[in-house]
Amino acid sequence: MGIFHFFSNKKKTVLVRCTYCYDEFYLSPREVRFLENKNAGDPVCPVKEDCDMCHIGFMIPVNYTNKHGITSLFHETKPKIKNLDPNTVMERIFSHGF
Repeated sequence: MGIFHFFSNKKKTVLVRCTYCYDEFYLSPREVRFLENKNAGDPVCPVKEDCDMCHIGFMIPVNYTNKHGITSLFHETKPKIKNLDPNTVMERIFSHGF
């Protein structure tokens, strides 16, 4: 019984949701760190990724607390993140090198 407390402190996954189509999935702590490093200069939401389902919105966390203790909620962050115009959407769809 003495070793079970080592396994209970696993880092939690972060639920992200699209700002346009409301598609949801979970990001691992490793993916969250990668996005934080990639978007370090973004003052609104450092954990932001393009949506692969609709190609219009952005995947942002539903409820996220960063390493500095600042909490970001989906309904507070979403109005600050603008959706793209149609030309940029088409560019995002066809720019991926499949």
